[in-house]
Amino acid sequence: MNIENEIGNVQLMQKINRLKVLNFIRQKGEVARPEIAKNTGLSPSSITNIVSYLLEKKLVMEVGRVDSKEVGRKATLIRFNPSAATIISVNIETSKVDAALTDLEGNILHKKEIAVGHAIKSFEILNILKKEINSLINEAEARNLPHIAGIGIAVSGLVLDDKKLVISSSLKWREFSLKEYFEDLLHIPVYLQNNSRTKALAVLKKKQGEFEKNIVFLDLTMGIGIINFYDQKINEAVIGEFGHTSVKKDGPLCFCGNRGCIEVMCSVETILNQCSELLDQGKCKILKNILEDEGLPLSYETIIKAFDEGDGDVRDVLKECGEYLGVGIANIINIFNPQRIIINGDILLTCGFIFETAVKEAGSRAYEQFTKDLKYEKVNIDSEQAIRGVSLFVAEKLFDLAGPEW
Repeated sequence: MNIENEIGNVQLMQKINRLKVLNFIRQKGEVARPEIAKNTGLSPSSITNIVSYLLEKKLVMEVGRVDSKEVGRKATLIRFNPSAATIISVNIETSKVDAALTDLEGNILHKKEIAVGHAIKSFEILNILKKEINSLINEAEARNLPHIAGIGIAVSGLVLDDKKLVISSSLKWREFSLKEYFEDLLHIPVYLQNNSRTKALAVLKKKQGEFEKNIVFLDLTMGIGIINFYDQKINEAVIGEFGHTSVKKDGPLCFCGNRGCIEVMCSVETILNQCSELLDQGKCKILKNILEDEGLPLSYETIIKAFDEGDGDVRDVLKECGEYLGVGIANIINIFNPQRIIINGDILLTCGFIFETAVKEAGSRAYEQFTKDLKYEKVNIDSEQAIRGVSLFVAEKLFDLAGPEW
């Protein structure tokens, strides 16, 4: 018998069982030892040992006793301790970076917002993140917060294996490894993820227990990404790069190298470009009057104002955007057959006409039996919710089998 292998197997089983118990406690909120044993399949003596270990590590705490009318000693309730460690959570958008200290449940302890230019280069973001992360480390030390267990960075783009950003159309970045850079610099575990995925985690946590079985989360901010929730969990098999599926054969060139991506056809940039071309052709009369009378530059806001005042040319531009979005949603419906589609969008969805057009177009193209009971829900994930999603993503990694020892 190989003694080293035997010890390794025992240690692995210990970690598996500890994580099974800890994650059950995290999920349940407050729970007694007998219920933990019943639901994890572990013996009462094993639960006693594991809970004692978790109490020693300050990962759980005792919070009172079971409220019961039964005679005898009441069982002690155990709760996850979110203050056992601190997380640095960073969410990168096209115009700003939000960076925060959070606890293990995503509660924000300290947050900063840093404005950045729309065309910021990847090397420039490294300098900004280096400065702000070091500032947060110093803030955590000044407040005497628990140790920083991990750093989460969420960014728009294709992220493979939580490690490397391969491409970001919205940020115009390619082949960029934030994880390696900051782990080498700070010697703290760094977890990189697409921010549609982390926003979806924030929605999942907020609505835990209220979901249907099969949900699609469609993120229209900084491109178009989809996340599939199945049985209250993110379907890891879905990569989510829906924005780079084609809806127009000879459409405009996308940063990814493809043409006619839905991300290009349904973007604010495309709406601005189309309206600008129409203005050059002497069209969009109402929009032109607004720009001249009020001395305003062409913007999405002025376009929506012209639409509200009855500009037919502007209406056609917005209608086309909604129709292409509807084509994409129909494809989602026919592939996933979801019971609910949750759409997150701040700019595009401020125009109800685009949303209504998209839903109508999707309904005319998708299988009727798939749309009959389908529910749509609009949400707007703010910066605090986005940060919470990053923190929850890091916590999942910290309490995973591949995560660090506690």
